[in-house]
Parts: sequence; structure tokens; C-alpha cells
Amino acid sequence: MEKTKIDIISGFLGVGKTTFANMLLHYYLDAGFRPVYIVNEFGETGVDAEIIKADGFEAIDIFGGCICCTLKDNIADAIQKIMISFSPTHIVFEPSGAFVFNNFFDILKQPWLNERCEIQSIMTIVDSVNFTFSKVLYGSFLYNQIQNSPAILLSKLEKSNTNIDELICDVKNINPDAFVISKIWSDWDRSDFELLLSKQKDLRTVNRANNHIRFQSITVKSEMNFTQDKLDRFLACCKSGAFGELCRVKGIVKLENHLILLNIAMQDVGLTEFDGIAEPALTFIGQTVNKKEISNFLK
Repeated sequence: MEKTKIDIISGFLGVGKTTFANMLLHYYLDAGFRPVYIVNEFGETGVDAEIIKADGFEAIDIFGGCICCTLKDNIADAIQKIMISFSPTHIVFEPSGAFVFNNFFDILKQPWLNERCEIQSIMTIVDSVNFTFSKVLYGSFLYNQIQNSPAILLSKLEKSNTNIDELICDVKNINPDAFVISKIWSDWDRSDFELLLSKQKDLRTVNRANNHIRFQSITVKSEMNFTQDKLDRFLACCKSGAFGELCRVKGIVKLENHLILLNIAMQDVGLTEFDGIAEPALTFIGQTVNKKEISNFLK
């Protein structure tokens, strides 16, 4: 029996995991495979899954916690249900941005899953815009993800002012054996995915150290129809610390009667039109989250 292949796309909050997952899903679909997507999200709404669903893929969201702590059984059940319902050839799994490699392998040791699926690849995405800043705040956690990945992908190269050669040196100092890809994602083609998937070392050598980071999170649903001025003030509050020590804000908002996908990763802000159908909601993630100020602003 051919086992279902699982790809793990790791990386800190806001590095671009969902964007790359979408690219990988399209690669598999174009190659004639049957891929599905699982995401473990913070907060109470499945924003990332809605993005993938809007592009026509089967997507399962598991939110409200972290698989490293409380959701092991949920992940196992989700994989089993997907296997039965869709018979996928590939599962693209995006853990939360606070994921460490200490429990997922144990999940797959369950007899039913062990007979039917296997890990094909592990990759970690490194944000070229925010790496230096986030390294200062979350260094040991970022190191754990980089140390445990056969392949490292650099994201946001098109907007980065970082010296990429120096960034690659930093990554290689953390994991000398890693295969590092520094190519703007819009330029990727089939050969890049084939190269990525071929550069996977023996996954049994993964360091299983547990150095978890605890974050607060809140999800707020709001029907506010933002004006551009109101949105600018909202973004300023997110970045200034008025809403807490935030490292990530993501969700869907209504801007002048249009749905907009909002992504904030530290000081990096992204706004794109959202073509799917979803209820406006925002998830705020950080070491501290000022729920009162956020709620007051969005009333």
C-alpha cells in the first residue's frame, strides 16, 4: 500500500507559511496528485484554511491551541478523517508559528496512521525582513526550528533590505547541513519544488528538544467597515504597542465595503484583496495582548 506523504511547513509567526503551502498544493495538483491541507491555527477562527479553500483545495483547520500542548488527539483524528474521506496522496501540514518538533512524530506512531502515512519533508521558512529583529526576541525558539529542518526557505526577498549572503551565513551557522533556498517565490517553477523535496536528510535525526514559547491570543469578530484613515490608525496601534506586545495580527477586515486579508508580522504589513467568502475577524498574537483596547477600537 502506497503511504500518504506528509510535508511539514514550519516557521515563526507571519513568515509566509500559508503562502508557500498554497504554492506547494498547486505543484502537487499540477503533477496529478491529490493534496489536502491541514493547519493548526491560533485563535478561534480558521483564517489560513479559508485562504486555501478560496483557491479550491480541501482544507482542515484545527484552532484554539497548539499541537505541542493540547491538540495531539485532534491532529491524529483530523489526519485519520482526511485519509478516509479523501484518500489523499499528499498532506501539506502547517503547524502554528509556535511549533517545535517534539510531539508530531509521536502522533504518527499511532498504529493506524503509521501504516498509512509517512513524513516526506520538513522545511522551515525564515522571514528575511524580520529575522534579525525576531532573533533577538525569540532566538532559542527560532534556532530550534532551523536546526531541525533539512531545508530552509527565505521568504519576502522582494521587500527585504537585509544582506541575503549574510542571512544565509547566519542560517548555516545554526544548521550547517541545511539546504538553503534564496529565490523570490514568484519565480519558482516545478524544478524548484523537485529540488526542495529531494534535499531531505534522514528525518530520524531530528532534535526533539522542547523549548516552547507561550503566547497570548485573542480573536475578535467585527463588522466594522474601515475607512482608509481608520485602518491607518488601527495599523499604527498594532505596531506602536497600544494593543500589547504583538508579533502577529492576521485576519479579514472590511475596507470600504471590500474584504481585505490583513497580515502583520512584527513591523511588516500586508494587505491583499480576499476573493473568498468569510466572516470578518482578526486574531492578535503576542507575549501580551491588550484585549480591552482592541475591543474598544473595533466596537
